[in-house]
Amino acid sequence: MFEWQEEIRGRIEQYYRDHDNNIADQIGFGYDGLVFETTADTAIKGFKHEQLYRNERDVYARIDEYDLYEVRGCRIPHVFGTDDELWCIEMEIVSPPFVLDFAGAYLNFPPEYPDDVMETWRAEKREQYEDDWPWVQEIMSDLASIGVYLADVKPGNITLR
Repeated sequence: MFEWQEEIRGRIEQYYRDHDNNIADQIGFGYDGLVFETTADTAIKGFKHEQLYRNERDVYARIDEYDLYEVRGCRIPHVFGTDDELWCIEMEIVSPPFVLDFAGAYLNFPPEYPDDVMETWRAEKREQYEDDWPWVQEIMSDLASIGVYLADVKPGNITLR
């Protein structure tokens, strides 16, 4: 385990202790941080950087504000708790189809990229999602209607089947 992963795990374990819970298994990891399942059948995501945590926390707050926990048949996890000191979010564990991982999303304004970058990105997404790409575009459009603009679009974050 890398040093940054050990540091995140320590913060997650502190979150568990503060909430009378225990960790079970690690169920996810990536650039943003680590995700562990709890013995209460929830997931705790610990973040590598404070800004990633704050961004994901704020996106989930927007989703909660609009009570948008399903979009185009895909579930979005409910958040049960956040910790601004430990950079942890406790959330519902969801099964496919789902949309999750909002640390890289933008609030209120879409990211600005040159046209050639966007065309390359869209071509990659069409290849990744094949016939399901229009479905993903509808999901992205519905989230954009509440001011949530997805940037980290990939089959692990928008899982349709």
